[in-house]
Amino acid sequence: MIREGSGAGHGIDADLGQAHESAIKEAETDAMKRALMTFGNPFGLALYDKQQREVSSSITTLQPAVKPQLQSQALSDSAGQQLDPALSPLDPATIRRLQGTLQRLPRPVLDGFTKAFRKRFSVPAEAPSIADRICQKRHHDWIETYLAQQQLVAA
Repeated sequence: MIREGSGAGHGIDADLGQAHESAIKEAETDAMKRALMTFGNPFGLALYDKQQREVSSSITTLQPAVKPQLQSQALSDSAGQQLDPALSPLDPATIRRLQGTLQRLPRPVLDGFTKAFRKRFSVPAEAPSIADRICQKRHHDWIETYLAQQQLVAA
């Protein structure tokens, strides 16, 4: 059985070669996930559900020897290289929580955050919003660190 998917990636780095490599890896990861989604919840849709809420119990019927192989394939790109966990997508609940936290920030802090996020992740000034850019674990980790630093400064 053949499963196919297509993907896109954005390379963000000061070094053009690193940015290109990052874009390729992101595109390959995206394509792999889209292809795996066609297998249903146990193999594909579960990749987007960190809490595994919508995963059917059919995964427990797999042979134990098959599970490690599938897990290692999910953690590697098509070239067999280990994927960067920081590029893994955030689940919708985490994105909503982060956006809610950001919306409650005082205006000067929110403006500073937006400027810093745009700079850190090379979001163009013409992009009307950064909300749709908050989608990966690296964004979550950076936001949590930024907010913690702001609390230290305010204290």
